[in-house]
Amino acid sequence: MSLHQRPHQKPPAAGDVLPISSPSTGTAPSRPLPYLFSLLALLLFAALLLPWGPTRPSSVPASPWRAYTLQEAAAFAAAAGNGTVLLAAVSGPYLPFLANWLISVRRAGRADQVLVIAEDYETLDRINTAWPGHAVLVPPAPDARRAHKFGSQGFFNFTSRRPRHLLQILELGYSVMYNDVDMVWLADPFPYIVGDHDVYFMDDMTPVKPLDHSHELPPPGKKGRTYICSCMIFLRPTEGAKLLLRKWIEELKVQPWSKQRKSNDQPGFNWALNKTAGQVDVYLLPQSAFPTGGLYFKNKTWVKETKGKHVIIHNNYITGFEKKIKRFRDHGLWLIAITRTQNSMGQGAAKAKQGGEEAAQKTEKKDEKKAHKSNDADALIAFMKQQYDDKVKPVKNFDEFYHAIYELIQMFCESRGQLQYRIPSKEELQKQYEKAHSGSANLTPEQFEKIATGILKVDSFTFGRAAVDILLVLFGLPVCALLTKRVVPGLKAISDDIVIPAATSGAVVYLAKSNKL
Repeated sequence: MSLHQRPHQKPPAAGDVLPISSPSTGTAPSRPLPYLFSLLALLLFAALLLPWGPTRPSSVPASPWRAYTLQEAAAFAAAAGNGTVLLAAVSGPYLPFLANWLISVRRAGRADQVLVIAEDYETLDRINTAWPGHAVLVPPAPDARRAHKFGSQGFFNFTSRRPRHLLQILELGYSVMYNDVDMVWLADPFPYIVGDHDVYFMDDMTPVKPLDHSHELPPPGKKGRTYICSCMIFLRPTEGAKLLLRKWIEELKVQPWSKQRKSNDQPGFNWALNKTAGQVDVYLLPQSAFPTGGLYFKNKTWVKETKGKHVIIHNNYITGFEKKIKRFRDHGLWLIAITRTQNSMGQGAAKAKQGGEEAAQKTEKKDEKKAHKSNDADALIAFMKQQYDDKVKPVKNFDEFYHAIYELIQMFCESRGQLQYRIPSKEELQKQYEKAHSGSANLTPEQFEKIATGILKVDSFTFGRAAVDILLVLFGLPVCALLTKRVVPGLKAISDDIVIPAATSGAVVYLAKSNKL
């Protein structure tokens, strides 16, 4: 599934569609109209097959976010979290997991602290379009096409950048919590960050520990090192934490990826922990609150015994997007589907879980497509909320609101390139307006959000369809009118100079009336 979106092209104005000279008296001038419209038909056919909009060279910056620095982004996120940044790193294929993780983080009230390290420019632009300021790319960008396969060199290159990002944030003076995006929060983890230790982390082992287990660094395993998970780390901006990160970076250089040893960043992290033991104040988080996926998803007895204690669940000990999504769905943790079901149907968790189980039978491609559409719906709602003061607050009645909604959706679609939204009917919009509006002179932000969530549907998003509709009507109607004139007896006497402009004007009027122009 491609995340690239080309800039939306506005349809030409009515006067620019077909440059026709003024009709002269007497016989109409001879012109190669059949050839002209054959050419237009060919262009129409090409427009249906080829991507809509010009291809932009990858070397040309497409948005101001290309110049956005980690220093600026960290300051933005830390300002919302009293000096603490909540960090994730993601490339395009992982965006559905980012969305799922963010839903859980938002429920814990920590979303404003989130900073996403985007590992490709398309992901950078996509996140910041929907959520300005919350994503940054630290050059150079790795190969996003190879970074998603676990055990590949691309995956190693992707994960080996992690300690550098973390060290940069510590050097700026901020605390930072890192999470893999195949995690789900069930509660706020920060109450478990107790004391003033340098580094906090979770165990990646599956054997059950006692509830009162030690918080010291566990002893090394068979390979001579510990098995601490690099998926969830909290670090304070102390010299001890910085020392650990520098050692981690060194270990990754000493033990690079090879075909024989398909490594990731976790062994290097554990070697760094072991080699700095005694120099860095570390804290092992409680297993009951931060279990590894090999324990949480495979030991039903333990899960039942520790019910109510779980805080962050990591979906590891399994590889593959489809398998991870299915496992999340099976355990009621694929929050994208649950949130969508609750919002659209107003039913409880049982219905949401049932919908998730049914959807789990679909292919990975369909799962990702739905996730992206869910992101687009959230992005549109966020965009409309940002425009509340300018476009919605001054509204005094439904007619003004009706116009404002259409204008906002048009602005959003233009900003998102090929993304299009099928605008709701006036009757549906009025129903939601009257349902939410209490009769006050102006809509409150809360009333407006209620209306927005009521009318915006994930399945209403399409890609590039509006551009095709415009072409079909704008060019197709004049062509059909010309052919009809030449076939139907009695119409041949009507000049082409009358038929073509009339058909074109009719097409423009239709597009305007149907809100497609």
